[in-house]
Amino acid sequence: MSPRPKRRRILSEPPSVSGFVPESGDYSSAAGDTVVLHFEEYEAIKLADYEQLTQLEASKRMHVSRPTFTRIYDSARKKVAKAFIENKRISIEGGHVAFDADWYRCENCGSVFKRKSGKKAGHCPVCGGDNVIPLQQAVNNFSEKVRGAGRGGGRFRGGRGVAGFCICPKCDERVEHAAGVPCGSLLCPHCNIRMVREDSEHYQYILNKRKK
Repeated sequence: MSPRPKRRRILSEPPSVSGFVPESGDYSSAAGDTVVLHFEEYEAIKLADYEQLTQLEASKRMHVSRPTFTRIYDSARKKVAKAFIENKRISIEGGHVAFDADWYRCENCGSVFKRKSGKKAGHCPVCGGDNVIPLQQAVNNFSEKVRGAGRGGGRFRGGRGVAGFCICPKCDERVEHAAGVPCGSLLCPHCNIRMVREDSEHYQYILNKRKK
């Protein structure tokens, strides 16, 4: 008798950051020294600890049973604890998830955006490149790789303290950065593209692409 297929965990949107590094900068970037936090584990911490939902409420949001949510949540907290105590980098990648909206990622510039259901993204609205894939595919591709193999493209470190602005990498719409709220959690109201910090490496990369 074959095992029951594993149900995908449902997320309304991808994580707003790609990972974290120790503030001291004293950490190893080797694959084996990186703690990989899966998308569903990030979501579990977000729902239980940030939004302060009960585990039953959170499990319904992710379309899993409460015991399954408990296992995901416990795994997430152990990974975060390991990173904190052992001074390791956290990379938020992969997992067994599905999104309830159509999100895309440009493999050239790393921009993340969403389109209306049923429509495909042929070109990146930021850099104009055609190397655009559904974010669902990017997650699946990572999960199929041997852990520690190459990471997906478009990983940038953003954020510079508490001051400054969040900016749309396409239309340059700016909003004042709010402490504790990642710019990547905001969608431009005009372009449906995730915003970035104005002085981040990601935005500087976009500006350089425009000059060319």
